[in-house]
Amino acid sequence: MPGTQYRVGLIFVLLLTVASGCGKAKPTVAEVTGTVTLDGKPLELVHVEFWPEIGPRAFGKTDETGKFKLITDDRTQEGCPPGRNKVAVRDMAHMKDDYIDEGGDWVDMSKGRKSRIHSKYYDAPNSPITLEVKVGEKNNFDIAVEARPEK
Repeated sequence: MPGTQYRVGLIFVLLLTVASGCGKAKPTVAEVTGTVTLDGKPLELVHVEFWPEIGPRAFGKTDETGKFKLITDDRTQEGCPPGRNKVAVRDMAHMKDDYIDEGGDWVDMSKGRKSRIHSKYYDAPNSPITLEVKVGEKNNFDIAVEARPEK
């Protein structure tokens, strides 16, 4: 009987080992960097999203020089899945002082400031920007956007 308990224990350990190795594999990604400009000038505080045909979304935020670097939505990998990607671009500068108060309400501190970027870039499926990301290549994109129309 002691041998039976040993075998049952061994089988249990083997099953646990096999099961723990059956997690989701991370998708292949390629490093993606770039610069967002408006009228040839870099834009700070712009949210950039790449939406691939297959795989997780990747996003980044521009720094003071307009440069961004993408990370996957789950924040575990730097880069973006390869292939065709629809690109959404959203201005965040006019919202940088916004916050959520103690009651959970959004407090708009924009003081009437408006987005610098045309709204046609906000929604990835309808964005006019589509970029091809390739594995093993330098994926450094210059994204020139148009200004929000004056009303």
